[in-house]
Amino acid sequence: MTTERRHIPINSFGGAGSPGAMSGAGSGGRPSGFAAAGARGGSSGESAAAAKAAQAEREALVAENEAVIAERDALVRERDEAADSLLRLRAEFDNFRRRASRELVEARERAQGELLSDLLPVLDNMERALDAAEHHEEGKVLEGVRLTRNMFVELLERAGVEEIAGIGAPFDPQIHDAMLVQPSDQPEGAVSAILARGYRQGDRVLRPARVAVSAGLDGAGGVAAAG
Repeated sequence: MTTERRHIPINSFGGAGSPGAMSGAGSGGRPSGFAAAGARGGSSGESAAAAKAAQAEREALVAENEAVIAERDALVRERDEAADSLLRLRAEFDNFRRRASRELVEARERAQGELLSDLLPVLDNMERALDAAEHHEEGKVLEGVRLTRNMFVELLERAGVEEIAGIGAPFDPQIHDAMLVQPSDQPEGAVSAILARGYRQGDRVLRPARVAVSAGLDGAGGVAAAG
């Protein structure tokens, strides 16, 4: 009895040796390994880039911190210099104030000393006049009083003191105190009599003159309010 063998193509079953199996194994094996390696390479590249960016950011922060520290140190030095300048200026001002105060006191004392020195001869003449009065030497008394008065007037003139204008001058309430208003041969509104002399030093009135004011020849006299 003859046995009939059938030849079945291996490729039709997709076995282990079939091109399809080989192809499938190839496509499911090597390409998968290459993809994983690519993924690992991509992750490594991204990590390196992130580390580089972090390093750059850290260096930028360090540089910024150093700049801030340098600016702070400069401000501290500027503050310290300003404080030192202020202390020196305050010390100089205190010294100037003390020196000016001392010079003012010295100038006042010097002026007072000069004035008192000028008054001593006046005192001497008054003592001579009193001595003459005690000995009933009326002529010497009158001469001594007149000399004393002249010396005192000269002393006032050296100090810039002058007598305020009197009889015949227009009445000025800034320099005159009107005590009376009475008829006189002076024009109306002019000073007709001096009751107490007034004096001024430059523009400053030391004492206003007490005067009578003329009401004219036909004016009615009266008493004015005392200044």
